[in-house]
Amino acid sequence: MEPACPIGVDRHQGRSGQGRMDMKRLSGFLKDRAGNIAVIFALSLVPVIGMAGVSVDTARLINVRTSLQAEADATALNAAVGGPDSNFAVQINAMNDRVMASFGNSGLSDLDVNGAWNGLDFRVNASARVSTVLIHALPGLDDSVRVSVRSTARLHQPMLQYEPPEVSWLDPEAGDYNRIYVYCYDPDPDADKTPEQRRTQRTPVQDNNGINFLTRWPNQYQWPRCEEGETISFELYNLRFSRTNPERIDHNPSNDRNWCQHTATADFPYPCRHRYFTDTAHVNGQEHHNGLQYDILETVLCESLDECKPVTQGGIIPTGGNRNPQRAAQGCSPGRYMYYGWEDRPPGLPGGTGSWTQMGWTDRDYDDIRIIMQCPQLDTTRERYVRLIE
Repeated sequence: MEPACPIGVDRHQGRSGQGRMDMKRLSGFLKDRAGNIAVIFALSLVPVIGMAGVSVDTARLINVRTSLQAEADATALNAAVGGPDSNFAVQINAMNDRVMASFGNSGLSDLDVNGAWNGLDFRVNASARVSTVLIHALPGLDDSVRVSVRSTARLHQPMLQYEPPEVSWLDPEAGDYNRIYVYCYDPDPDADKTPEQRRTQRTPVQDNNGINFLTRWPNQYQWPRCEEGETISFELYNLRFSRTNPERIDHNPSNDRNWCQHTATADFPYPCRHRYFTDTAHVNGQEHHNGLQYDILETVLCESLDECKPVTQGGIIPTGGNRNPQRAAQGCSPGRYMYYGWEDRPPGLPGGTGSWTQMGWTDRDYDDIRIIMQCPQLDTTRERYVRLIE
């Protein structure tokens, strides 16, 4: 019988040899360079495809944006040519149809096209979502991108020529002294001007002391002739408790405390002097009185001068107190007339409302100052054209 020890040694040596063989195989695998290019290529394929997708999708987005911008420019120009009174919805709808016909089957969706007038500027805003082909394979990126453009065309047309009021009344029974001024206003939002610099050619027109400044002193006061883009606007100067003392309007406001029945505050250091500026701008052919902070003005569009009379006289001008003022919903086109009715003590001022001597009191009848203006005519000696400004 053979000894057991050699058998045990042989078994131990067998296990050790198998372990050394496994380690050699692992070491060889780690040292082996065969196939590395394929592995590296596979690992780098994802960012390469992603970058290729970025290039493809970027080119596509640029193409869509360029086409959308060209359409917006053309639409803004075509709408501006028609002027603020034209139906620009036709141009907006046509642009929408053209864009969808060009890109509707190419991943373009959620198209939004709109336009609006601001004075003599017509702006088009357009945006749409464009689906991506490969770029969304990258982490954190959506499968579509919103593209937005805008374009503004300015209408240079024969200037609007306003003539002095056909009729003007200022209530002689009011306890306050009221004076109406007219001025030219520049509503250009891009103009680097203060509100005071936008108001030029300020001229007194009428007061409730029976004075028409234009007819009494024609050599001193002339009706303003506004420049292109400017609009005729009005200022109401309300001087409290001074109906029979109109000279106070030219006095030092620091002396108002000798007769003013209102108490001065930080917001109203001179509580008996109130100036209201319309700062008129035309938006979509309609007057917007952007300077008025209080509900002070009523406007009514009349087809004829005869129609611009109170309803009690067979006209269409509303009467009565404690009411909300009307607003003309249409623009003032040649041949028509615009009625302006002012409330010299508008609602919303601070202070008590129980007595006429309190600053917040109002009767809301909108007839303290009444002016009827003929709608402006176009100066046909000037050339009409449009150009892109944005």
